[in-house]
Amino acid sequence: MKPRRSLVRMVSMLAVLALVAAACGSDTSETTTTTVADATTTTEAMADDMLMTMNVGPACGAVPADGEGSFDGMADDPAATAASNNPVLSTLVTAVSEAGLVDTLNGDGPFTIFAPYNDAFAAIPEEDLNGILADQELLSTILTYHVVAGENLDLAALAEAGSIETVQGESLEFAASGDLISVNGAAVLCGNVQTANATVHIIDQVLVPMAASDMMAMAAGPDLMAMNIGPACSAVPADGEGSFDGMADDPAATAASNNPVLSTLVTAVSEAGLVDTLNSEGPFTIFAPYNDAFAAIPEEDLNGILADQELLTSILTYHVVAGESLDLQGLIDAGEVTTVQGDTLTIEASEDLATVNGAVVICGNVQVANGTVHIIDTVLVPES
Repeated sequence: MKPRRSLVRMVSMLAVLALVAAACGSDTSETTTTTVADATTTTEAMADDMLMTMNVGPACGAVPADGEGSFDGMADDPAATAASNNPVLSTLVTAVSEAGLVDTLNGDGPFTIFAPYNDAFAAIPEEDLNGILADQELLSTILTYHVVAGENLDLAALAEAGSIETVQGESLEFAASGDLISVNGAAVLCGNVQTANATVHIIDQVLVPMAASDMMAMAAGPDLMAMNIGPACSAVPADGEGSFDGMADDPAATAASNNPVLSTLVTAVSEAGLVDTLNSEGPFTIFAPYNDAFAAIPEEDLNGILADQELLTSILTYHVVAGESLDLQGLIDAGEVTTVQGDTLTIEASEDLATVNGAVVICGNVQVANGTVHIIDTVLVPES
């Protein structure tokens, strides 16, 4: 294990001074054989011993000096009870109660517990925190990510381990951070707090596992900046040139030609002589009507459009924004964009996705080599 440098340096200085003083005070007839290397080895052991035994960290001063909430008092109680007597952990105590985990954390153990102090919870927006506290499954997922079962680990052991699996199932990573240890980047504010069934380390952040992030994203609805959103995305091949990964390697017209849901659009682009344009450098934002959008146009009318290059070009360039590669969130934020054809399109939030002049984006944020494509359910027709 690598001891924290400033801690070692401080202890080293004290140890060396003590050794020098001892040497100076000894009988001059005796030969002192202690070396600086010996002192360094000694101080490293002392620093490790401090991490194993001391209540280390700036928040330790907020713990009461005596009573049930003091270090001595908490050592007599199991973890949940001990936390309830510690004023810096009152929000955590509420969360543990809401999750129904009091009896679990007061069980036999042993446990290693990472306990976010009150300000860590206060940093979460109130509405979000209330939502987490009201969702027992989500709350339990988050809280059990702060608990290691079957081991009672002090700071030195955590630093030595490097990572460890939690009750929730995902792992935590530990690293040297100044004089102490960080847990997934969260600083240990007061470490090595002993309870009757656990070692508790008070930390400055609420840790969120990947599983909880996914649960919160589902509760909030789709992330409009995330990739490939919408019901038509499932129709895109899982692999090959027509897959999302495959299309990302090709410019827009070529990428569309490999996507089976865009075959009619590909025909239209070819008839309009726009293949080279859409395969050019860009960047572009393209609204691509899928096959059923063209199929909704009466056949005679569709054939007439395909045969009229000027009309067809006007319609197709109304689906293209040049100079920008905008994801759904960017479109929502813009509200309106000007097309290559010259008219504008209005983008609005529509339930979980977005609409473009009323057309629903059925698979958004499809990346191609020269832009972003949003597959839509309607062929857009400009007024002019």
